[in-house]
Amino acid sequence: MFRRSFTAFAVTAAALSAAALSAVASDLAAQDAVALAIAPIPTETEQATAKVIQKQGDEWVTLREGAGPFICIADDPAADGFHSACYHTSLEPYMARGRELTSQGTVGRPNVEQRMAEIEAGTLEMPSYAFLHAIYAAEGWSGDMDAVQRHQSVIYTPFATAEDLGLPTRATRGAWLMAAGTANAHVMITP
Repeated sequence: MFRRSFTAFAVTAAALSAAALSAVASDLAAQDAVALAIAPIPTETEQATAKVIQKQGDEWVTLREGAGPFICIADDPAADGFHSACYHTSLEPYMARGRELTSQGTVGRPNVEQRMAEIEAGTLEMPSYAFLHAIYAAEGWSGDMDAVQRHQSVIYTPFATAEDLGLPTRATRGAWLMAAGTANAHVMITP
């Protein structure tokens, strides 16, 4: 009787230990995802207060709540390479709509065009300006932050023109205006 009870106890303890180890591994993976997600933000204060979300399969999961001015999108583990973007909370309606359209199968340029049409129609809120920070690395990225290939900052400036801002409309080192004159106009800043 003692032997059967001890064996049952040992099996139960081993199962609980495996579950506990799995939970710890999951927590560590989430912590790593959060640390990498907030990396594009240049200040520690704003990193510490950013909300972090991540696409996991077909769902968007909140990895960390935040009360600061940024929402960060953690890298999608199912996608090649690495990408993290952090945007000002005023852009959330625009970004959330993009996620919604993607879930409905509208991706790429048609997704952006749909949101631009909704902004122009007044059915989608867009701030007069807002900031986004992003970092990218190519397929095969090892997790080394020194190996990140591109840092980029974007300032959304709906309907701005080259004349308004005095910026070129073609890609150049430094700042340039992309999608000039449209609801999706934004200043690209690439070091």
